[in-house]
Amino acid sequence: MTHATVTTQFLMASTLRKFSSKLFAKIEDVECTYQDVHLNSNRIANGIQARGFGPGDRIAVAIPNSLEIIYTTFGVFKSGATVVGINMLVGDKDLQFILNDANVKMIFADTSVEERVLRMKDELPNLKTIVTVGGKTRDNIIAWEELVNGYTDENPPQTASPDDDAVIVYTGGTTGNPKGVIHSQASFYYLLLAQSLGFNLLPSDKIMLMTPLAHAAGAIMYLGCVNGVSFIIEKRPDLFRLLDLIQKEKVTVMFLVPTIIYILLDVLKAGNYDMSSLRMIIYGAAPIAEGRLVEAMETFGPILLQLYGLTECPQAVTVLSIDDHVRALKNPKILSSCGKPCQMVDVRITDDNGKVLPPGEVGEILVHAPFIMKGYLNHPEMTAEVMRGSWLRSGDMGKMDEDGYVYIVDRKKDMIITGGFNVYCSSVENVISKHPKVKQVAVIGIPDEKWGESVTAVVISDGELSEEEILSFCKGKLNKYEQPKKVIFTDQIPATSIGKIDKKALRAPYWEGKGRSVN
Repeated sequence: MTHATVTTQFLMASTLRKFSSKLFAKIEDVECTYQDVHLNSNRIANGIQARGFGPGDRIAVAIPNSLEIIYTTFGVFKSGATVVGINMLVGDKDLQFILNDANVKMIFADTSVEERVLRMKDELPNLKTIVTVGGKTRDNIIAWEELVNGYTDENPPQTASPDDDAVIVYTGGTTGNPKGVIHSQASFYYLLLAQSLGFNLLPSDKIMLMTPLAHAAGAIMYLGCVNGVSFIIEKRPDLFRLLDLIQKEKVTVMFLVPTIIYILLDVLKAGNYDMSSLRMIIYGAAPIAEGRLVEAMETFGPILLQLYGLTECPQAVTVLSIDDHVRALKNPKILSSCGKPCQMVDVRITDDNGKVLPPGEVGEILVHAPFIMKGYLNHPEMTAEVMRGSWLRSGDMGKMDEDGYVYIVDRKKDMIITGGFNVYCSSVENVISKHPKVKQVAVIGIPDEKWGESVTAVVISDGELSEEEILSFCKGKLNKYEQPKKVIFTDQIPATSIGKIDKKALRAPYWEGKGRSVN
């Protein structure tokens, strides 16, 4: 293998060719083979390259779960350009920021997003080309079908080098704006290889994906295709339909966030469904409540596998394997861990000075792997802050036992994970603090049986103020998953000795007896 082939562009093209006759995906009643994905993504890649875009150019993809997002994302990868995934839940403010921050020159957009982009077009000076999925060609807008049908399905030339950017993933920012996490062609390539080695996916597997392909489910799709699996993809989460499809399609693998597992467990209590085809449930994106995990093991049997990862080192820092879950029946302590380091990953626990701590001592989790991010887009100072040499500072506080299991006990970063989405407290506080009757606000995450953590605003008001007024004030100013689910009014918010809000003290009553400060 030459150095030039250590790219995501090469891996995607070679994988789709290898499994050409196999079913790639079924979405509702529509099916596509690996050959369909290969040829249609070639047409898109050739259309992108014909417009002069390639390595170094950022192309946004804002499409809900569909054949179009599959063909398009693989097409952007094959063109050598950089995929900038857009979550369909993102608000106008963040959408405009992302498109400008990433210097996006071309966007593939569902009609609902296309309309929003057109409204802000004057504020997007770098955007040259809009491809509409579901709309018609007009002015400077190209219909997706016209782009696909207008170009050859021949293999596009391999143009990317290992150091070129493959993916930019936007995550919430502590300064109020999202920040772009860059993964190079080589780092994303090694990520997929490491996961392929570690997760034991088989060509005979059928994987159910029901969360947005623009989020973690997309990474599972890329990983699965390297192993030649087939996918059953849902356009939106529907638990009853999911249960029917597991039986009908003989689904073998599912990727779920803990929130969906909780709902699924509750639904299964009320009905009789055949889950016998399942051989693995992969869960992650947020911590899981230990009690519900035990319940899941009792319900599904020894088929659960947990992933802990970061946007900066996606989905593959540690794994609590199926065997580990079984081992926990004799050693329950293991269930509170997030497992051992994945393939190609090294983990250490350090103090604030970088000293490696012995087993059992709590410090920051540091990660070393060939698929760590390239850096934060346009933020070299932030990149320098989280890198300690070649080691990535996770921002999570944890410990490691003598057997190598890692345990997360708290978050160094002021962040909430709710339903698998990252919410930065300062972003929510910045909005609520603008309400004329709010004197002071602190946002924290408190335990929630459904969401893992619920975004909660603790408010000191200046005059009469209701929870409904705060919640109404937040609508339209925050993404849906960022909006508080609860408002607590108080006369005093605890402060540290230097006058800063003491979030640890504020959260403590809600996490008492939990054993850790994440859920």
